[in-house]
Amino acid sequence: MEGEGDVVAEQSKHDLPSLLFCPDRDFLIRNNGDEVKVDNLKGKKVGLYFSASWCGPCHQFTPNLVEVYNELSPKGNFEIVFVSGDQADEAFKGYFSKMPWLAIPFSDSNTRDRLNELFKVMGIPHLVILDENGKVMAEDGVEFIRDYGVDAYPFTQERIKEIKEEEEKAKREEPLKFFLASRSRDFVISANGNKVSLHAVI
Repeated sequence: MEGEGDVVAEQSKHDLPSLLFCPDRDFLIRNNGDEVKVDNLKGKKVGLYFSASWCGPCHQFTPNLVEVYNELSPKGNFEIVFVSGDQADEAFKGYFSKMPWLAIPFSDSNTRDRLNELFKVMGIPHLVILDENGKVMAEDGVEFIRDYGVDAYPFTQERIKEIKEEEEKAKREEPLKFFLASRSRDFVISANGNKVSLHAVI
């Protein structure tokens, strides 16, 4: 429902340490086993990625998210935390090995269940994006990433509105370019396999 995300974003604010940690665990993990303390999340936007190895759509989406993460991560202001829906540790480890970001340890099922309940996760993949203060910016992060990739950053409703307005303008002013190009490609392939710049066609 349009506008619903805005209301949720305005009202939902969370304390990251209490959200992601528990009394007997003050760290997240990397896929090499490294433990990462809460201080590493200070000043960063955080994406909570609800996903699982048995989920086909998750396997399709995860590479897109990896691409966006690898582009944004070096800037130091964006992190992702994997919240697994797997039932077995081996399945979790195998799937997590393909991810460059952090995760709630598989052994902490209480935190994983609590996050699923808190964010009302009904299906996966599901990506909730929080700002630096723990405020929910977007609950439909999967859609943002799938549709716009890294251009969706900083993942606010305002940014998505801006992108849509740019697309509408391009559709009106340069319809051929809009329908033939993409954000990562500004050429077409000729019959003999050569790349032809859209500037040469239009």
